[in-house]
Amino acid sequence: MSKQNKKLVFFVVPVLVLAVLFSGCNMLEPAKKPEIGPAGKPPESKDNPPVTQRFWSPPSQLYDLEATAGVIFEGLTKDIWPQAQTGLDNLQTIWEQAKPLVGEKKGVKEADEALSKLSGSIADRKLTNSYENLNQFMSSVSDVAKSYKLSPLADIISVGNSVRNVSFYVEDKDWGKAAAKVQELENTWNQVKPAMEQIGILDQLTIAHSNVTQIKDAVNAENQGAFEENLANLNESLGRIRDFFHGH
Repeated sequence: MSKQNKKLVFFVVPVLVLAVLFSGCNMLEPAKKPEIGPAGKPPESKDNPPVTQRFWSPPSQLYDLEATAGVIFEGLTKDIWPQAQTGLDNLQTIWEQAKPLVGEKKGVKEADEALSKLSGSIADRKLTNSYENLNQFMSSVSDVAKSYKLSPLADIISVGNSVRNVSFYVEDKDWGKAAAKVQELENTWNQVKPAMEQIGILDQLTIAHSNVTQIKDAVNAENQGAFEENLANLNESLGRIRDFFHGH
């Protein structure tokens, strides 16, 4: 080995060792527990990443929209309309903050239209229309998120919509529709799961995968108690997954 190569090895190896040590320290930090997932209350809004990072990571407000959708959905299904209205007010505020950051991407116009319909249906306390308009709004946000090619946010929103679909029909005791929606949930989850498989979140992906299977079994058995238990567990896992990518 030449003297020049020896000097290069002498310099590069310590740098790599330090990089591994520092990344290892971050991996050892305990994960913060989210408040809840697609059907629950949101964590506080986080700072938006610098402009130079937005190709890599969507604006944080888009993650906050998915969390806030859970607040609205919980208010709808639990017949707590003031909670649904408060969630809607927050959703509108966050969306107005997000729009200048995402620009004229595909899905923005459709999201505006769905949000207007959602506002009207919540004001009129129309349960089914409100649920459908909420998921339509989030589907449009998912279309916006697809432009951030290296982010799984669009997939996270798709899973959230699927969870809300199943939960809505279980709450309505319509087990036939719930069975169809839970099959869609399983298909969606299996499709998007590989894109989320990163070091630091693999344990929650495993837990969520198990919960999706157990939710399917509970729906097919028309066992609401088992469904609600596994839904709570899935909410937590999906909340952890969302928060993990929110911070990256």
